[in-house]
Amino acid sequence: MKSSDTNEPSNNMEMRRVAALEYYRIAGTQPEPAFDELTKLASRIFNVPIALICFIGKEQVYYKSNVGYGSEMTQLRSESLCNQAMQSKHVTVIKDVNVAIPDISNPLGISFYAAAPLITKQGERIGTICIMDYQSKNFDENQQEILAGLAKVVMDRTELRLIALDEVLLREQNEYITSFNTEIVNRNTDLMEYQDQVSQANSLLESVLDSYERLFKYTPVAIGICSGSTKNIWQSNDALNNIFGNDDSLIGQQLDSVVSEAGNEKFISLLDEVYTTRKPYHAAAMKLKINHHGKSKILYANLSLQPVARMGDEPDNIMFILADVTDLVVSKQLTHEANLVLTNAIEVAGMGYTVVEFATGNMTSNNQLKKNYGYLPEEAFSYSDLFNTMLPEYKQGIRDAVQHAIDANGIYRAEYEVKWRDGSLHWIRGFGKPVYNADGKATHIIGLNQIIEKP
Repeated sequence: MKSSDTNEPSNNMEMRRVAALEYYRIAGTQPEPAFDELTKLASRIFNVPIALICFIGKEQVYYKSNVGYGSEMTQLRSESLCNQAMQSKHVTVIKDVNVAIPDISNPLGISFYAAAPLITKQGERIGTICIMDYQSKNFDENQQEILAGLAKVVMDRTELRLIALDEVLLREQNEYITSFNTEIVNRNTDLMEYQDQVSQANSLLESVLDSYERLFKYTPVAIGICSGSTKNIWQSNDALNNIFGNDDSLIGQQLDSVVSEAGNEKFISLLDEVYTTRKPYHAAAMKLKINHHGKSKILYANLSLQPVARMGDEPDNIMFILADVTDLVVSKQLTHEANLVLTNAIEVAGMGYTVVEFATGNMTSNNQLKKNYGYLPEEAFSYSDLFNTMLPEYKQGIRDAVQHAIDANGIYRAEYEVKWRDGSLHWIRGFGKPVYNADGKATHIIGLNQIIEKP
């Protein structure tokens, strides 16, 4: 659809709106059940053939969910009624599109249109949920309230989706800490995404210098910019000042004086390398020694150093971004120590220990578990080997017990008899607990067992 009387928002308002949309990382993404459920519900509630959830970017309208409006996933913003509806804080109702806007292009023959804006907690309008029909119809206040309520549900699910993305980010950062080396950091998907965000931020800063100060100051990511040659900080946002415990700005200080060490080297060495090579530097869970309220303090942070140009009057600069992950690192260290204690306790108690992956049947185990089934520590031992030692009358019962534990998210318990390769019979008492992925699907089972005496 195309209209000639579109009202363009002011540049500053539009930049805030687009920044708010980009914050949610949702525009242009694939359909998801959580949003498809809402468009299907809207179609049923209002008895219309078409329902859409739209997120509106700078030039494109992105259909996050589409019921009955063809197979296209995007539309030019200038040709969409949703762009007009988004300008209002209230529900937009057009009983007959052809009468209200006679000069529009309407190839699908849409007559009725109603839309509620998607509004963030900060009041920015980033899209709509809309319904359409081929017949003109009335849309009373009660129906408008219901559509506005669905718009709030869409935003709630958008917020929850962002939280889920951040939880994935935290889990991936834990993996970085476990195997802290450059090769894994370089090919880790999350760190590459982090690098892409830095590049996108740099591109955005160059293209919107008139609104840069506002976006820079209030972004929740800790960002600063220093001169490449002198290391003097000439831009720092509130999030960065908070990391260093500064009530006032860090502007005017030298970056290598507030961050003295990175890993096992002087921080200024990293800055000089980025400045001279013009190559960015990224590291996860980097140990930093900083000046906090005039005292030395250690923190761990995801660090990004990005060479940038044409910032104000400075010809060459370094943008630095810090994400404090100290709590995650400490928690990981504590978990590692606890696992060592638990492993030693299992060995002392003479318990067999195993982890089995359901999809592949791959199994890892300690030496005691092999001994419990008549195998030597140096021998290969698989999940099928384990099952083959069981007497036939116990196998189905064990499978049923494992499946019950998976279905109930409970503990698997069983006692069964095994036959070693030397022909001797032994009783095993086993315990196990399924492990689930983010989708709630059981992927592994962790088990303990020991040989017991039966009368």
